[in-house]
Amino acid sequence: MGAHRNLLSDRWAGFLYRCSLFLLIFFTCGFVIVTPADLISQALRNKQIFDVIIVAAMYFAVALFALILYVNRLYTVRVALSDIPKRYVPGEEDFPKRCANTIESELIRCGMIHDALQPADTVSHPGLPPPHSEFDFPQVPYIEVLMESVKLLEIKASNLYPPLRRKACMSWKEYILNLGQYVTFDEVLGHRFIDSYEQARYSGRPITEEKFKDMMRMFTLLLRSIELRDKGSEASLELETTRGWEI
Repeated sequence: MGAHRNLLSDRWAGFLYRCSLFLLIFFTCGFVIVTPADLISQALRNKQIFDVIIVAAMYFAVALFALILYVNRLYTVRVALSDIPKRYVPGEEDFPKRCANTIESELIRCGMIHDALQPADTVSHPGLPPPHSEFDFPQVPYIEVLMESVKLLEIKASNLYPPLRRKACMSWKEYILNLGQYVTFDEVLGHRFIDSYEQARYSGRPITEEKFKDMMRMFTLLLRSIELRDKGSEASLELETTRGWEI
């Protein structure tokens, strides 16, 4: 209904525009024709043929000049439209020197405004990396990165031995405790990282950038330290798996 009403409104506005334009042209032509018509009528009554020729010649010259301007305008517009888009990037030589200088000065001014609007200090909000972050995941919340990172512990351990997978009902703290029976890793660092991870995830408070960097350093060192103990641990793991404990 609204679209139909807008269409009727546009048509009514177009009709009024065409009517007003026609009336304007009609009255303009009328006022322009009245004066020479009266002059020619008086000259014919007074038998002044030379005056008639002068008036007719002047108005003919004006009409011819107006026609030339109109045709030239149409041609210029068509040429300009046909040249869009340009087949090359306009350079400084394509503009008048004064125009090129104006463009350059405006670009410099815009750059100064852009620099002035930049924050004086680094913007950093808890839970999100800053706009110009050193990390490869801008605008990704820290907690989402940590949730994906902690899964790499399980992936690293299961790559060493496939049965080392975490059950859905097992917490990460329980997983780390059981994992220590079959792989070697920095257990102190592992418990510190898991405690920090659970605090960051379940405390309800977003972590800061400093805390996130510290956790990522711990995670990197922890991931590098995970190694399978020995062949005996593999046999023990297989025995535990047959008894029903599958990580």
